Order: sequence, then C-alpha cells, then structure tokens
Amino acid sequence: MRPPAAQETEVLSGSLEVLNLRCSLLASSEITPFEDWGRVAKACADAKPGEPATGKKKVRFTQHCEITLALDMLNRTRLEFTSSKIEIGVSKACCEWCYEYLNLLTSAFSQNSILVRASHGKQPDGWMMPPNNLEQIKLQMVRVIEGRVDYVIWKIHNRRRSDSNELPLFTRKDSVGALWQAMDERMADF
Repeated sequence: MRPPAAQETEVLSGSLEVLNLRCSLLASSEITPFEDWGRVAKACADAKPGEPATGKKKVRFTQHCEITLALDMLNRTRLEFTSSKIEIGVSKACCEWCYEYLNLLTSAFSQNSILVRASHGKQPDGWMMPPNNLEQIKLQMVRVIEGRVDYVIWKIHNRRRSDSNELPLFTRKDSVGALWQAMDERMADF
C-alpha cells in the first residue's frame, strides 16, 4: 500500500500566530491573545518562534513511513497472518505525532499490538494523518494535538497570574516522569 502523495500547503509560520489562533477558539474569559514572544519564552524555555516568525510558509505534508507500515500490517494481519504483534523497525525514533497515532491505533485494534522503538518527542511541520483512516482515531488524534497546544497556552497564562511564578509540582517538566511512575505503581494494584 502506497502512502498518499505529498501535498504542499500554505500554513501559519509563527508559533505566536498559531497560539493566538487557538486562543481565539477557546471558550474562556481568562485566555487572551499573546502580544509578544517574551511571555511564551518566559513560560516555555524550549519554545521556538517559528520561521518566519510572522506570515505564512509552504509546508509539504506527508504520511510518515511508520504509519504507512502499521496500516498495511493491520490489513495483512487480519487477512494473512496469525501473529497479533506488529513490530515496526525504523532507523530512528518516531516523531511525537506518529507515536501518539500508533498508540491510538493499538487501542482501536486491541487484538493487535503495534510496537515501535521510541519517540524523539519532536512535533514536525508537515505531519499528515492518513486520509482514509478511522473517524474515531482521527478525532482522538486531533484532541491530542489540541491538548498539547492548550497545555502550552494554560501554562503561559497560569505562570503570568501566579504569585510565586512557579507552576504546581504536577505540571513541571521534571516531575512528570515521577508522576506517571507513581500512577503506574498505583494502577498495578487494580
């Protein structure tokens, strides 16, 4: 099965413009547009303003190989193979969006486990969801992406309002791993 042809599309280039577009869609009186990059950089040290910082850029949207492989193997597994484990070996770790999408595929097809090496955590421009995928997975993936953007927006706004200029323990980057580990340990008892 061949992936869909790459599509070049014009999109907003600046991260500030993207954040403000999402702010305009949130139903909250607390969320206001960001006027400068300084507030974003102060709350999110790893954030980058985008190139160019304003205006639009052309991006080539492509379906990544691990998604194409997983979908093809799911089709073949149902028709030809008896193994329910699908292992995808690629030369480098998956982007964050592929990793999340593959997790959603695994949850939708619980009889098959889809295994990949890891995620490098990057969120590349031009990542494309398969056009002929399940509507349920598509909606869940949209929620995942929106959730990442919303987290950044709330983090910036909460940091601005905070008296101590510190986020609660459970939202700090260094404590997220410990929080997940503690949750996993508690869930093991169930």
